[in-house]
Amino acid sequence: MPLLTKLFTTEMVRTDDLAIDRSAATGENRMVRASNALRAQLESGDRENEDRDYVEGCFGRSLYPPRELALIEQRLCTGNHLGCHLWFTRGETVQGKTMRADVQHLFDQAAEQAERNRADFLKNNDLYQSSILRLTEHIRNCMQVQQQPDAVSARQGHVDSQRIWRLPVLKDGKVFLRSEEENTPGFTVDLLLDGSASRLHCQETIAAQGYILARSLATCGIPVRVSSFCSLRGYTVVRILKDFSEKNAERKIFNYFAAGWNRDGLALRMAGKLLDTAPADRHLLILLTDASPDDSRKILPTGKVPLSRSYDGEAGVQDTAEEVRALRQQGVRVAAVFMGENASAPDARTIYGQDLVRIQRMDQLATAAGKLIQEEIFGSCPGEHVQVYCKSYHFPCRRHKKEKLQSQFLLSPCRKSPAK
Repeated sequence: MPLLTKLFTTEMVRTDDLAIDRSAATGENRMVRASNALRAQLESGDRENEDRDYVEGCFGRSLYPPRELALIEQRLCTGNHLGCHLWFTRGETVQGKTMRADVQHLFDQAAEQAERNRADFLKNNDLYQSSILRLTEHIRNCMQVQQQPDAVSARQGHVDSQRIWRLPVLKDGKVFLRSEEENTPGFTVDLLLDGSASRLHCQETIAAQGYILARSLATCGIPVRVSSFCSLRGYTVVRILKDFSEKNAERKIFNYFAAGWNRDGLALRMAGKLLDTAPADRHLLILLTDASPDDSRKILPTGKVPLSRSYDGEAGVQDTAEEVRALRQQGVRVAAVFMGENASAPDARTIYGQDLVRIQRMDQLATAAGKLIQEEIFGSCPGEHVQVYCKSYHFPCRRHKKEKLQSQFLLSPCRKSPAK
């Protein structure tokens, strides 16, 4: 059986559908492989249309028209993801289209899960609202410490000796200076939630924590987008639950549900594509993950590797790590909040390196993500290696050791910084 699975590309969908496609045999030249691929494509056209309709029914219509989506697939579905398909969606249903019975059943299940997510939040409303207040205060404190107020001309404040002449001569009352803080954080946050079946046991908590993060960031004026990802029938689906441009739309995050598989590397490519619409130049991408890439669609044979490989284990981890490195080379900071088995911890470190925070319980997510957001606000070290302290939190320069907690918003040089 292991030999057969190497020679044949097997796809097992968690909806109990099964499809077996013949892969290119070892030793075939490129022309024969291309011919066989074209023949297989023609023969499987009906199945592909059925799969596309199925994915659309389960997750909602595509953000992109068919031609544009095909061009995106041509650009992104290469290398280890050759033969895969993409689906970007906001979960909006197709108007005027009859829904199949099996799709209607799954659609109803998703609606029931959304109700369970909302009910769980209301049940624990006091706890969750307290988390929102704490995280919002945390982020605001970071922003207030980091932001350097600029002196601007105003009608009240401290007298500006260089402009005082304008009052009697030009009747210009703006002869004072006042401090004006920069309210724009200068970066965006993308929260990408693993929406595969491995998350079935904690869907309500993931939805609640996604809401807490998004609400806190939005309150602080930081643009945030929340999406989930999974894969089904060869399609990797990224479903936007709350977009940057949507105001007061955090409750849509409760529409989160888990199903299918997770092709993490391709999901990261898709997240990189969506950054084209981000309203700032700096980007923080946070994944909530168990660091266990696992997809039913195999990695197709290549000249170097003539046999197909399962997208899991070492192959999945290495592919995901490569996509993380590719995004970082483009200037995107990719971080992860890891909640998984001890056996997967080394894989998580391989993929995300130092930008990894591990949690043991889902109620620790907001604090962990807050730490990553704090580091993004300060960068590698605020100012000339400055230590920053506030009343409730300690924000050290990451290059040096921590010191004792001091009074609110007190700035002091690091020990290794040159004295001024």
